[in-house]
Amino acid sequence: MPPPPRLLIIRNPTAGQRRARHYRRALELLKAAGCGITIAETAARGDAERIAREADEADFDAVVAAGGDGTINEVVNGLVGRALPLGIIPLGTANVLAHEIGIGSDIARAVETIMTGRRQPVAAANAGGRHCCLMVSAGTDARAITRVRPALKRLLGEGAYYVAGFQEWLAGPRRMIEVEIDGKPYRAASVIVMNGRLYGGKFTCAPDADMREPLLYAVLLTRTGRWNVLRYGLALVANRLYRLGDVSVIPAARVRILAPAGEPCQSDGDLIDEAPLDISVEAAAVEILFPVD
Repeated sequence: MPPPPRLLIIRNPTAGQRRARHYRRALELLKAAGCGITIAETAARGDAERIAREADEADFDAVVAAGGDGTINEVVNGLVGRALPLGIIPLGTANVLAHEIGIGSDIARAVETIMTGRRQPVAAANAGGRHCCLMVSAGTDARAITRVRPALKRLLGEGAYYVAGFQEWLAGPRRMIEVEIDGKPYRAASVIVMNGRLYGGKFTCAPDADMREPLLYAVLLTRTGRWNVLRYGLALVANRLYRLGDVSVIPAARVRILAPAGEPCQSDGDLIDEAPLDISVEAAAVEILFPVD
């Protein structure tokens, strides 16, 4: 039987404060199993990526991200091209990547996966040099994220995104977004470039997407206006968004978000850039510890 793994746990102390007891429980379980644990806490944006990049492969068997999808995204960027796999302790608002791989918000299952999970290479979207395992988008959701205030997020958690989304909804229609998918032009009110199936938690956005395969899916929401934003949101939570007649889900190797210039773009729940933005896919960019079953 292999010895317990040596783990570098990268924790964002400002993310998931309402789930502090889940973090303590995860540490208790890992320590009880005899794991070697080194904890590194972040103090500023970019710390998690730097810590992961500097982790010595001779000292650790895995790097564990303890936080939300933003923290995990930073760790992913630090591990791209390296031999260390990523483990997850889900402490965030939506925990999309944890749901994507079959862990969800179950701390015991997360610990079991860190201990005994299989190393699985996964593809990543490369958005202007920034990697992500989930999605890149422009439109209503990215503009709403520009309205999320950190203090409100700490207070309300996921509710802060609903408040920001409502504020963006009140702002009314915006210009259509010009997109190029594998060289072919399109126009949409919002575009979501998916590397996995799920969006915003457990909601299916691109049912054929599989992050183990080097293929992206561009989800185009083609109608603008307050009523359509509401309709798309209701369809998403009902897992029917991709079934709507005015929503296109297009497989792609490369997507370019072209205009309007300056349109905000988000990745895995954090703002990353503005249009124009080139997005491509990289096969086997990083390894993630998946549940065995």
